[in-house]
Amino acid sequence: MAKASRFTVLRPYLQRAAVGALTNAYGLLIEQPLSVAGLDETTRRNVVISAVIDSGQERVLSRYGDLVWEMWPFVSTPNTPDSNTRLNWSRIPEPFREVSKATVFRYWRVGTEGSTPPGVARLQHFLDHLAMFFRYLESTGVASFADVHPIHITNYVQAQKDGGHVTGTLASKFCALERLYAFRDQHPDGLRFHPWPNSSAGEMAGRVGQARKDGEKDSKTALIPIAVAQALFTHAEKILKNADDILDERDAGRRPAWRDAEVTAIRNACFYLLGVLTGMRSSELSGIEVGAGRTEIRNGYTFHWIKSVEHKTKKGVVEFLMPSMGHDILRVLERWSEPHRMKLAERLQEWEANQGIRTHLRLHQIAVARANLSKLFLGYSLRGIVPVSSTGWGDALRKFAEDAGVDWALAPHQMRRLYAYSFARHRLGGLLFLKEQFKHSSINMTQLYAANPRQDAALYDEILEETRQHKIQTITGWLEGEELLAGGAGKKIMALRAQDFPDRKAIIEETSERITIRSTGHAWCLAQDAGCGGSGIYEKGRCGTCRNGIIDGHFKPFWQETYRHQRELLEEAKKFGPGDVKRVQRDLEEAARVLSNLGVELPAEEPNGSEANG
Repeated sequence: MAKASRFTVLRPYLQRAAVGALTNAYGLLIEQPLSVAGLDETTRRNVVISAVIDSGQERVLSRYGDLVWEMWPFVSTPNTPDSNTRLNWSRIPEPFREVSKATVFRYWRVGTEGSTPPGVARLQHFLDHLAMFFRYLESTGVASFADVHPIHITNYVQAQKDGGHVTGTLASKFCALERLYAFRDQHPDGLRFHPWPNSSAGEMAGRVGQARKDGEKDSKTALIPIAVAQALFTHAEKILKNADDILDERDAGRRPAWRDAEVTAIRNACFYLLGVLTGMRSSELSGIEVGAGRTEIRNGYTFHWIKSVEHKTKKGVVEFLMPSMGHDILRVLERWSEPHRMKLAERLQEWEANQGIRTHLRLHQIAVARANLSKLFLGYSLRGIVPVSSTGWGDALRKFAEDAGVDWALAPHQMRRLYAYSFARHRLGGLLFLKEQFKHSSINMTQLYAANPRQDAALYDEILEETRQHKIQTITGWLEGEELLAGGAGKKIMALRAQDFPDRKAIIEETSERITIRSTGHAWCLAQDAGCGGSGIYEKGRCGTCRNGIIDGHFKPFWQETYRHQRELLEEAKKFGPGDVKRVQRDLEEAARVLSNLGVELPAEEPNGSEANG
């Protein structure tokens, strides 16, 4: 069947299937207990864990007594690996399995005090940590919970610390033991003593005081260096530019639809571009569907939006601001993914045509296929055509960086960090290439967010944190460094360096919270009121003497170029009269004064005003 006619035939089916997804059997699930404590063995083993409605009939997928709990009906994140959609109890040594099941079940149904019940991802982490603890007990000869004593807990803690894990990871592992104690009434063999009386998992992991702050700093997503980011962006743009030619070859049968490096590179380049241009997480990028982009004009400004689903904070459907370039990226992606979406639709149609009893595997395949019929970032795996998983994107981005010729371990969340970093630097000056992305310099973040309340608020929190950190770094450099500063405020700050403050770090952080720093493109402006009203942006010489101005090494190249340019203009100005000569001479002297204050040695001049050679 020709490609165009196949699409026409399948279109009505795609529309029906997209709204006919398998749903949880809520009527059956709501009847299940919140705890298995006190239930006889038969009743306990038959408690339903997961069930779906298939063709109007309730189908149980997993029961409490099963060795594997199928949890995929409760997973909505499209890029979740298949292995993370089930709980496999064979990982827990048999003597500790029943107490683990009872604890995890209760935790899943009610959560802990002050928190909501966990999702499948958190259950997976909990099970991971329990498996590690129980395998340790088994390795030391402990055969049951009745034989566990405080010394075993102490030795386990020390063994984990000796493993060289960061404090955040240790704290998560130790929290699992606290939950064992918190849910001790769920099974007769529950942990009967607190693992560390009068302490906490965080304290046992060393995650307190300065160590906690250092740990949070160390665990922060790595920032892609600017030179690397430029190389990656240029590489991605080049791929996007050539995408239609490559897809023409694919659609003409001269390239395979899959397993062609250049065809796959188109998908990966689009993933990177949308990540750094919108700040979307990997799961949100993986959730982009056909027709996700839109444009609107509000108060005279044109905004471009891209829609997806936000899973981390369960906000649901959200829209991210994107530059106009995003529409071209989406167009290429829709074209790139079309044969894969059609193939997926054909498979789904075949599966659903079989009205016999479906296996649990087939039900899972049908549910996944229905959910992904309109997704764009697709890939092939053992379970068929599915969105690329989170681990799959890690591999794809490392290959993408390698092809771009950069030595950088590129990871999905780094794109979001780069976006926040770029936004913060844009607001504080520089990175003017973001002008199109953030519309107009008069529109601040509050106005941007007000333009569409269906945005990801957490992204703005990350931008604010990047802005705060940048201000702290800038002020730290002024107060603690030895760099020469120009400008009226710059000279005052240099004088402050000699003073001995009892807590300089606290002063810097407090100052960064209270002070407004703007960039004019050639100086920092600390005016906390109207100041010069923006005149310094156009008359740069004013910033060199203004009491609110600071000029540091960041702006040195600008002033060096200004000095060179004014030297050239001096000869030209003589053609137009003494007034022009006086203005150029004034700007030249101001540039020379700024450079001198910054410690730049100016070239010597010949008596006639030209620079000496040599």
